[in-house]
Amino acid sequence: MRPKSKKTRHGFDLLVKFLSSIAALIGIIFLVWITFEVAARGVKALDWNFFVAPPTPPGTEGGGVANAILGTLAMLILASLIGVPTGIFAGVYLAEFGDNRFGEAVRFASKVMMGIPSIIVGLFVYALLVLSTGHFSGFAGALALAIIMLPIIARTTEDMLALVPNALRESALALGSPGWK
Repeated sequence: MRPKSKKTRHGFDLLVKFLSSIAALIGIIFLVWITFEVAARGVKALDWNFFVAPPTPPGTEGGGVANAILGTLAMLILASLIGVPTGIFAGVYLAEFGDNRFGEAVRFASKVMMGIPSIIVGLFVYALLVLSTGHFSGFAGALALAIIMLPIIARTTEDMLALVPNALRESALALGSPGWK
């Protein structure tokens, strides 16, 4: 259905914009209402003790999430210790020496790893580590997180090093800096 005249098209356009704005406003109102409702009811249950107390046995009141917070921080630190240096090394290699077949293979593998969903990485690490050892571990979670971090860090490092002008690289070489630095 196409309106014939310019005036009719303009009126139809204004009507659709108005109805779209009303629909968006209704959605935003409900989202804000739900957010405030959850925050108002949930803030009563939160206190400092909730964040620093260990969990209590099931069926008892109280308890906290201190173990979960510390475990998450430990996994994040371990994943960063594994993933960040490896990703930076891969990115530097790709930016400086990656113009060969091996560099193209590493770049391709990095792009493929970026597209792997995190649940698949988790299942891979679960099958590799958890099933073979017979128990869960923070290291398995950290390894999964490091695998997820690795291609992002490598790609970001490569892109940032590609922004360095060649004149600056040549200047560093002329001043005596080795090529690998």
